[in-house]
Amino acid sequence: MAHPGKAPSLEVLGYNYWKTRMKAYLLSQGSEIWDITQNAAYVIPEQRTTPLQVDQYNANNKAVNMLFAAVGDAEFQRVCHLTTAHEIWTTLADHLEGTAQVKASLFQTHRREYENFTQKPGESVAEMFDHFQSIFNKLRANKSLTDHLPTDHEQVLKLLHTLDPKVWETTASAIVEGSSYDTLTLAQLHSKLKASEVDKQLRSTPQGGGSKSLALASAEGACANPVTALLCLLCLCCRFQRSSWTLWEMKICAC
Repeated sequence: MAHPGKAPSLEVLGYNYWKTRMKAYLLSQGSEIWDITQNAAYVIPEQRTTPLQVDQYNANNKAVNMLFAAVGDAEFQRVCHLTTAHEIWTTLADHLEGTAQVKASLFQTHRREYENFTQKPGESVAEMFDHFQSIFNKLRANKSLTDHLPTDHEQVLKLLHTLDPKVWETTASAIVEGSSYDTLTLAQLHSKLKASEVDKQLRSTPQGGGSKSLALASAEGACANPVTALLCLLCLCCRFQRSSWTLWEMKICAC
């Protein structure tokens, strides 16, 4: 088997992200590694006389080593006395994720945050989606077996009704009236809103860029007038001793 590489760091990633990454890491080392981590009934036998006992023992040792390598000093002190991967995994979960009662309370808190979500003034499409996804991830992390998570399409409906109407009323109306509205996914909504945002930015760019070019052209043309040229010379003489010139004065004198 190839070298497993460095285990995801709990200190760097934070527990919720680490938990998902660590599960994927353990699975990548073999299904038996993850299985032993989830096996609450496993106890290390004093003697290992069957192939199954040997395989489970080896899998547990590998999983324990990987978990120890993934935690920092503070969490290592909390679990270093434990001997099975399942004990380490559940101890970390109870301490960092909370008990079922704590998770139920957090789920209700984040559900209210989800329900009250609105687009902030001036918030871009990317920023809004990142904010929304962060709230949904916290909901998912604290969900119990009986809790309901909004479906992908329900999240689409939520976002559409929380867009800033001053900016998105026309775009939102077009999406609602579109033929794909009933099956619209979150990724498709992001794509439509992002395309509209880019289009708005492109429409506003030429006007601003054109005015600057016009002003610059006017300044350059002014120096072709003999009277203006004389004024430029006088300006140069009068301001020679100044420690700094304005951009306009430097432009005229350069003519």
